[in-house]
Amino acid sequence: MCEKYYAHSLPGKPKEEWQPLQEHLENVAKLAAEFARPFNGDIWSQLLGLNHDVGKGTLPWQAYLRHSNEIIDDFMQYYAGRVEHAALGAQWLYERSKEAGKLLAYCIAGHHGGLQNWNDYPEHALKMRLGKKFPKIEIPMDISEFPKQLPFKTPDGTLFGFKLQFFIRMLFSCLVDADFLDTEAALDKKKAGWRSKYPALSELRKTFWSNFDQLRNKAEDTKVKHQREAALADCLKAAKEKGSLFSLTVPTGGGKTLASLAFALEHAQKHHKRRVIYVIPFTSIVEQNAAVFRDMLGDGAVLEHHCNFIPDDADWTARLAVENWDAPIVVTTNVQFFDSFFARKPSKCRKLHNVANSVVIFDEVQAIPVEKLMPCLEVIRELSLNYKVTVLLCTATQPATHFSEAFQSGLKGVREIIDDISALFNALKRTRETFIGTLSENELAGKLTEQDQILCIVNTRQHALDVFNALPVSEENIHLSALMYPAHRSRKLADIRNRLENGLPCRVVSTQLIEAGVDVDFSCVFRAISGIDSIAQAAGRCNRNGRSENSRPVSVFTFPEELENSFFRKAAQSAQKLFERFNGDLTSPDCVYEYFLDYFWKNQHRMDVDGTLDLCREAQKGDIQFKDIDAFQMIKTTTLPVVIAIERESVDLIRQLEFVKFPGSILRKLQQYSVQIYPYQFDEIRSWLENPYPGVWVLRSLELYSEQTGLKCKPPEGCAFFG
Repeated sequence: MCEKYYAHSLPGKPKEEWQPLQEHLENVAKLAAEFARPFNGDIWSQLLGLNHDVGKGTLPWQAYLRHSNEIIDDFMQYYAGRVEHAALGAQWLYERSKEAGKLLAYCIAGHHGGLQNWNDYPEHALKMRLGKKFPKIEIPMDISEFPKQLPFKTPDGTLFGFKLQFFIRMLFSCLVDADFLDTEAALDKKKAGWRSKYPALSELRKTFWSNFDQLRNKAEDTKVKHQREAALADCLKAAKEKGSLFSLTVPTGGGKTLASLAFALEHAQKHHKRRVIYVIPFTSIVEQNAAVFRDMLGDGAVLEHHCNFIPDDADWTARLAVENWDAPIVVTTNVQFFDSFFARKPSKCRKLHNVANSVVIFDEVQAIPVEKLMPCLEVIRELSLNYKVTVLLCTATQPATHFSEAFQSGLKGVREIIDDISALFNALKRTRETFIGTLSENELAGKLTEQDQILCIVNTRQHALDVFNALPVSEENIHLSALMYPAHRSRKLADIRNRLENGLPCRVVSTQLIEAGVDVDFSCVFRAISGIDSIAQAAGRCNRNGRSENSRPVSVFTFPEELENSFFRKAAQSAQKLFERFNGDLTSPDCVYEYFLDYFWKNQHRMDVDGTLDLCREAQKGDIQFKDIDAFQMIKTTTLPVVIAIERESVDLIRQLEFVKFPGSILRKLQQYSVQIYPYQFDEIRSWLENPYPGVWVLRSLELYSEQTGLKCKPPEGCAFFG
């Protein structure tokens, strides 16, 4: 009867055109084994594929499938409604091996609903599901041998539990992606044909160098250019070497972004890596970096994946690649990357196997929140040790995550790419950083008006608004805030760059959003007190291209109430201890080292505040609490998107939502008019909002938008609605 058993039906088609169960099992086994081969998990994944759907090989499940398609035949006598099938394959393996079979059981039982806790409320515990009575499997079953050894290295026995749950999640990724892909190929050949249409990494490497050479030939011949070339040369030299952990320590403005991409492309070519994944700490700069990479690699070469990314309806390649990161260049965020490695749902885990045998670049690695650092470091350590991942840790300050006597939990064996960090920092030293004391908003505004071109960076949106409001009304004074929607903010940045290039007056008051990779070059910067790493980022916006041979001033100040803010207090206090000792040289490697010694490394006791690693360690006997581990979140405070509909295009797009069946392309365009706000802010303006489409909240009030963003001079160009 084996030929009568099917895995999937095709609506409206005779069962002879359905996918046979045995064919599906063999296809998934082959795919899953291929996916797991980079980390030597192919035998394990093959077993998963061959057994994941054996629960469909029962008379009641086949009757259920036929009943769903209104087919009446001999199987109907076994029909008993919807039948669970996932746990049956898990039970089959567990009964034959309480060791390897148990580990595989997590994946098979969860391949639809997600990895479960071993111990939980009775109806949810995997242990209980494996003890249930199920119908007899009618298809041929044969397991000649289970794997005898785990394929990963365990140099530190205390972390065995972490490695075990990590390995199972990677196997789970191989299984669910293989299952999705084979099912798609059987049921929707057109959709399956849209996958993997990206150019090869070797092609992208050629495109990169062609565009990069044009860019460097146009660059102004300054000392900064020569130092960027020196850093690039070090990257290309290191790219030839074997190794799994590298660091690139280059001061802000030293060409780190493109040099790191050059390293990744050359290293991938030399050592046969499958893709390059660029992980960025802040959503605000993902789109910017992705745009830089597209300029260098071509429009169809880069996959963006973050919480604000909605693929265009017409771009099927990107829409499908988001599911499993089957693209040569992926740009994502810390949140998306690290949350996925502690997740349990198929949708989040599906992409993980494609991280293996890749080059993964972590930009500004020191920006990982201290409270989450240890779980994140263990992910990095494990990928580099057991999954053939080459990790590049990029930083503009001190390599804060390396092992040292002061930080013995840090990463060992990291190879620094820059031959002489001190020499590079000294050569690229373009600023003089000093602490100037306490200033009120009005006093600060007065100092800003003394300069024609000056940038002031503060820690909160409210401070930015208060300082900006203390300035006289003038187009020469510009406010930047994350409460501005991206299209508006982009125009403001274009205006700022135009003014700077043409020598026009330009006084900018901004939150930290301008620090993270925004390419602007001011002759003078003021920075509210913060950690030394943030001060270094601010200094990177001053004399950025080295046009002034003399060091330009970066003035650090504090508001009277600044240190009362607990969020900034600890970092600022650690920085303040160094102001006198390193006056004028706050961004030097020595100062940054002392800062991390005081603030960062002495906080090792709170580097895993949620106890995630403790949960992972408890998994060493195979009793794994995947649902509990899934509670890990890089950022626990969620935000809500609100569309600012005060321009003609945004108003028109909102109207179109009412009439479209597939809104993806419209929602993507509306991202340029959306801001992310916290729930308490949402509640405050709830009465002003409209909800014209499920999940879409719209603010049409120019008055309220102006109040929040300091829009004192004139509304955005093309503004159509005045509420």
